[in-house]
Amino acid sequence: MQKRKKQIAEHALALFVEKGIENTSIQDIINCAGISKGTFYNYFSSKTECIEVILELARYDATLLRAELMIGKNPKDVMVLAEQVGILSQINRKRGLDILFQQLLHSGKKELKNLVLRQRLAELEWFSTRLIEIYGEEIRRYAFEASIIYYGMHQHLSFMSKLINQKSAQSFNISKQTVHYLTKIIDSLINGNTSILDYDKLKAFLDLHTTKMPMNKEIIYVQLDKIINMNLQNSQQQVVEAVLDELNNTKKRSVVMNALLKALIDEFVDTELESDIKKLSAYIWHMYSQD
Repeated sequence: MQKRKKQIAEHALALFVEKGIENTSIQDIINCAGISKGTFYNYFSSKTECIEVILELARYDATLLRAELMIGKNPKDVMVLAEQVGILSQINRKRGLDILFQQLLHSGKKELKNLVLRQRLAELEWFSTRLIEIYGEEIRRYAFEASIIYYGMHQHLSFMSKLINQKSAQSFNISKQTVHYLTKIIDSLINGNTSILDYDKLKAFLDLHTTKMPMNKEIIYVQLDKIINMNLQNSQQQVVEAVLDELNNTKKRSVVMNALLKALIDEFVDTELESDIKKLSAYIWHMYSQD
């Protein structure tokens, strides 16, 4: 995402949290960001689209952090999933998005409520995809339903632990235990025929409301080739080429690839490519560990 667009969205979020969505005008955002009206409309067609970008930024950052967590680890480890699951809610709380979500839900405007729906569906879709990675194809028909059950358990356990002031019930501990519960439920869904939701109707609904962007091997090679052709420092060029060479190596060397990906991330810290490199490195590790 363009840096200027992101900055405008961040100014808008600060105003939404402080004044509320309804009480914040596009002119308020323009004044706060120090831009012209033409610049605003160059990036956003409306206030609603600006809000949508704010939510997408949180999901994008969560995707980077979740992917980074998998580097050097087994993606099938359910404890990695337990670590990943709380990242988006942490980002939402830190940025004040919890307040924004409440405003969206109580706005009375369908298009704003639909933004929340899409965010929730995207989170459930991410979790269901991870379940398929961990448990294999036999869970595919039940993965989305299992995701709903997981988040329902997690939400209400977190809610009650706060009500009773149980400080020992930290977010990761709740995630870890809820993942443990879910393994039992998944067994029941697969082998006990306990599923409630109609798979075909659910799939048709999700096809209409969600978008998947898979990162396959061909895309990874294209991205690496594109980076190599940029104006890189010698050390950056060398580590990108080393990663490409290792990908083409017929002998799989996980220790070597793990070290190279860490070096790749280090080379691009505090550069414009930092977030893209982190995401790409995580996808490479995930692909490499699946082969």
